[in-house]
Amino acid sequence: MDLKDIEFWENHYLNQIEYDLKQDLEKMLQGLKSKDKIKEDWFYIFNSADKKRQNSDFARGAERIYYWLFNQFGTPNSSPIGSDMMFELYNAFVHIDIKTAKFDNPADYKGKIPIGENQTSYKPEGYDYTVHLPAEYTYQNKICLTYFINIIYDISDENIIIKAIILIAVPNGNLSEIYGDKIIAAGKTGYSGKGFRYNYSSKPYFELLENNPKRVRILYASDDIKENIDEIIGLKDA
Repeated sequence: MDLKDIEFWENHYLNQIEYDLKQDLEKMLQGLKSKDKIKEDWFYIFNSADKKRQNSDFARGAERIYYWLFNQFGTPNSSPIGSDMMFELYNAFVHIDIKTAKFDNPADYKGKIPIGENQTSYKPEGYDYTVHLPAEYTYQNKICLTYFINIIYDISDENIIIKAIILIAVPNGNLSEIYGDKIIAAGKTGYSGKGFRYNYSSKPYFELLENNPKRVRILYASDDIKENIDEIIGLKDA
């Protein structure tokens, strides 16, 4: 595939994921709220954990819902190197990761998102951080496409409150000549660790496609932040 073809398919599957999840928006929200039925049995344990543990525990619960929602998206693949969810489609292997970020920690969601080494193929020349995904798989030359669902949440005295759900497409590694290091921000270990922070606010559009559709889609925003959601996620001036 040439670079424009890669962007075409990145946008194609981004549109499909967005459509599928928005079609079942109420189903998605109800699934994420299914925890509320039994919150008396888990919230006190969750609330006493440190912030890092809270984030990983909430993400684990959310992943179960998205496994359920994506059960007909493609054929799941059992590769041990890949994202939370990995599907084979006729021309691509699609990775979808669930990320969670606390509302009071905008460093994890305002204009950027942390990406692990098993979650991306993007690495421009001159950087030492590690990535494990290929830009293209050897099997039938299928391209590697990576997407993230970022759930921004708050914690009240009694429950977890979902503030926003954002869908993000990360450029394929072959597109580094288009996006360069403009979309690279330091990870938790700087620029030489495992993965990086994808600075989507610097180039939030598909650069090679007509009308430049957005790489970032808002699936849900709670009523109290809906009017300011672009500013909250770092896209106000994009």
